Amino acid sequence: MKKRIFGILLAAVMCASMLAACSSGTKETASGESAVSGSAADGNEDEKTLRIAFPDTVTTVDVANITSATMLKEVAGVCETLVHADEDFTLQPNLATEWRMTGDNTWEFKLRDDVLFHDGTRMDGEAVKWSMEWELENNSAFAGATYIESVDVLDDFTVQFTTSQKTTDLPAALSYVGTVVVSPSSVNENGEFVAAVGTGYYKQTVFDEASGTFECDVFEDYWQPVETNVTRRIVRSMTDASARSLAVQNGEIDIASDVPFSDLETLADSENVEVSKFNTARTYFYEYNMKKETFQDERVRKALIYAINKEELVGDVLLGVGGVPKGMLMEDMPWANTEVETFDYDPEKALSLLKEAGYMDSDNDGYLDKDGEKLTIKLITFTKRPGCQLIVQATQGYFSNIGIDTSVQILEWSAMNELILNGDFDMALNSAASAYIPTPAYYMDTYYKNNDIGYVNEKLNSLLDDCKATTDMEEKYAYSKEAQALAQEDAAIFTPALYGAVFALSKDVTNFQYNAAAHDFIVPYETSLK
Repeated sequence: MKKRIFGILLAAVMCASMLAACSSGTKETASGESAVSGSAADGNEDEKTLRIAFPDTVTTVDVANITSATMLKEVAGVCETLVHADEDFTLQPNLATEWRMTGDNTWEFKLRDDVLFHDGTRMDGEAVKWSMEWELENNSAFAGATYIESVDVLDDFTVQFTTSQKTTDLPAALSYVGTVVVSPSSVNENGEFVAAVGTGYYKQTVFDEASGTFECDVFEDYWQPVETNVTRRIVRSMTDASARSLAVQNGEIDIASDVPFSDLETLADSENVEVSKFNTARTYFYEYNMKKETFQDERVRKALIYAINKEELVGDVLLGVGGVPKGMLMEDMPWANTEVETFDYDPEKALSLLKEAGYMDSDNDGYLDKDGEKLTIKLITFTKRPGCQLIVQATQGYFSNIGIDTSVQILEWSAMNELILNGDFDMALNSAASAYIPTPAYYMDTYYKNNDIGYVNEKLNSLLDDCKATTDMEEKYAYSKEAQALAQEDAAIFTPALYGAVFALSKDVTNFQYNAAAHDFIVPYETSLK
């Protein structure tokens, strides 16, 4: 079996390695510029510039754009939220000092009174109201993520949020990157968002829309002490994983995430690069097209999970980057249910279930069929996450081994999503941050309750509503765990592997800490350079 799987995998890895080798032979850097040391800028030894590769395209600094908000908050350090989530998913005060639920649909938040925006104006209730209303109006996902309906200023440093439904998850939602607080001066007189005037330790100085390059310097009036020697950050949009890897090797970039797995050995052998791996609250997950009759049969859905060797997938295909799931979530998450059915590798069980569902090789051509029609599976995934291509290619091999004719299509994320919306797929492999909003309901609410694949379980939906409504944390965890067990049993969506975060860091980088609750990765203010 392994020969068929690794034949496919080896071809993918060899192609990636050849591309990297070709790239390494040029004197040009990944962005077409001369390589520059990350330890100093403009020849001034007192200035330290940290260069970071951002794995997405930044086309605007408007915080209503989630890609932009992610970069501004987590990577550049220019914007902040009212609440912060620690690496253990605990909520901490940030721009807000405290909060309380004052009614079924109302929350009161107290704000810090010593915070200045980068334009020198004070961060107060009116500014928070303006920010939230801007994001509510311009970010279509804002209301669905937070349930915020309106914001009222009770006094200079107190705001009241009114939600569209009862939710005890609002404090967690206000750690979401889409809720960063910025000054109204971020928008010009024509109502155009022109600069991210935030409260972070770094303030925007340059944004080149054409290249997606963002620069920021230290804000001297930041509201709390920070120990770092970095005086400037430069964030470069680099969507190509091989380009990010090459940029670190060339000394053009100091921090790069999601480098190709095929480059890990080369990077580890480099004198100037350190490779770090972290477990993170992100999953790879398959979605069945539940609008198709084939996948409305749970025997078929479960058979296909039994056909995948998840241990081998993580250990050999993903080269140990990530984890074997004990449920749908990273087990370090306090509400993860690890006492659920995971349909561990059993190809004989897979064939038995498919036979029960009417699929067998009736004409001895090596493929399963039913009523004279061959069982075919169209797998789709997207390019951004380095493990996705490897997982679908391995899955193709696993399915081939039990007689299923399987094709693979690898697309840009938007193109994949279009196929899902149009129902033009059989199984889609996606990847998502499971603690983007760190609550027991968020991940399932987003992907299991509000999905585009035709999966509906009203009992699960009711459990998630109860989870969001209760103020008792034990009840929250219990509702979430019960919902997870139901979803695992339905097997309409399943986790073949837990995501692993891989970073290539210049050996000049110090004090870099990973936060598992991040969307992708946070570069803490304390990150420094030797």
